[in-house]
Amino acid sequence: MKLLRLAACALLVATLAAACVPWPLPLLKATPTATPTATPTLAPPTPAPTTTPTVAPPTVPPTSTPTAKPTVAPTATPTLVPPTKTPVRTPTAKPTPTAEPRVILTEVRAQASTPGSIHVAGRARVFEGTVSMQLKDAAGKIIVRGAAQATMGAPEWGDFAADIFFPPPATSQKGTLEVFETSMKDGSPLGLVTIPVVLQPAPDLAKWKTFTNTAYGFQVKYPPTWYVNQGSFFPPPPATTKFSTYQAPAATRVLGSKDAEIWISVSDTISLAEMQDLQKKGYQQTSVVFDSRLAVRYTDKAPHHGIYDVVYTIGGPHEFRLHLSAATHDFDALFALFLATFSVTGQ
Repeated sequence: MKLLRLAACALLVATLAAACVPWPLPLLKATPTATPTATPTLAPPTPAPTTTPTVAPPTVPPTSTPTAKPTVAPTATPTLVPPTKTPVRTPTAKPTPTAEPRVILTEVRAQASTPGSIHVAGRARVFEGTVSMQLKDAAGKIIVRGAAQATMGAPEWGDFAADIFFPPPATSQKGTLEVFETSMKDGSPLGLVTIPVVLQPAPDLAKWKTFTNTAYGFQVKYPPTWYVNQGSFFPPPPATTKFSTYQAPAATRVLGSKDAEIWISVSDTISLAEMQDLQKKGYQQTSVVFDSRLAVRYTDKAPHHGIYDVVYTIGGPHEFRLHLSAATHDFDALFALFLATFSVTGQ
């Protein structure tokens, strides 16, 4: 009975399977049963899960994410940088380089023993070696002006020395010496060097006499104890004026140490030959400024009678020649006062 039921079940299962499995199926062969083996309990066939047809939602065309267009880096429109302007440099106030000196003073001497004169020496690098100078009093008024000649002209350096003569003031006062090169363009001073000086008075000068030569238009002061145009001299006045410490000595008299003479002569020609002769003899040459005139001075090494110290003016219609004849230095300061008070009035 049991076997019948099993067979029936198997038949039912086969029938059901046939409905689901395509035909024909391979026939099941009965397996001979040797030893009654426990027939495996056939689990009822698991019905195939009813597949509920999944209604696929209408395919919505995928929202196409806009393909990121390749970001085309915009070609940088070249910013037209305006051409770099060379910055206009406002000139920085650079310290003005100190101009090279044109005049260097090495000596300025104004002594009480020689009032009315100043000795100046130095070096200069100026056009044609001409060194200009002028002396001002305490009020700034020009007392005397002139020039000295250096041994060399620019661009070389030359040595120069000058004796400046001027009328001594009544009382001591401060003055100013200016030394410079005169501009050839406009006459302005170049390389100006300014030196304070003391102008000394000459008290005895108030007692001196004044001599005037009307023929040649000059005048000069001389000591009240001296004599004019005494003794022999040549050429005769008015071309020559002689001042002496003596009065008409005998022709045989020999001048002594206390005798002195100062001669002033006027000529229409330059005493060039005499100057050259003095140079050969070793006289010291110095530039001189007096009465605002350029002059040259020749001084021997030691005093003696004859031409010991002589000054020649340069320029003008006449040459004025002043010379000292003395055997000692006692008359040096007095000769300086002659030069300080000499002035030409007729030119």
